[in-house]
Amino acid sequence: MPHCVIECPADLARIVNFDVLVEAVHDAADASGLFSAGDVKARLVLANHYRVGGKRAPYVHTEVQLLSGRSELQKKALANDIARAVCELLPRVEMISVEVRDIAVQAYANRASLNTLSEAV
Repeated sequence: MPHCVIECPADLARIVNFDVLVEAVHDAADASGLFSAGDVKARLVLANHYRVGGKRAPYVHTEVQLLSGRSELQKKALANDIARAVCELLPRVEMISVEVRDIAVQAYANRASLNTLSEAV
């Protein structure tokens, strides 16, 4: 945790290496100090059909999904850190946004939690 899902147009590849974009988001989340080493996951989802303000304009939107329990100030700082990293990488892209969403711990499962559950039984 967290899962950083970056969405942007496929044709943004003309101005940025997508591996570098994913790394910038990953590194910004990792540097926040909110997560244990190795917990940050980042991935890119490309859009082929989109409009921004009625035209095909470049954008980057990152949704950060994390288990609930962080303060509003921590989540805002995380959003700012990731937005700042993307803005520095893409100074000519006007539409850059980050949204941090809580996942209720009770509504989340992964391999590690399943293993813990089976060991407790």
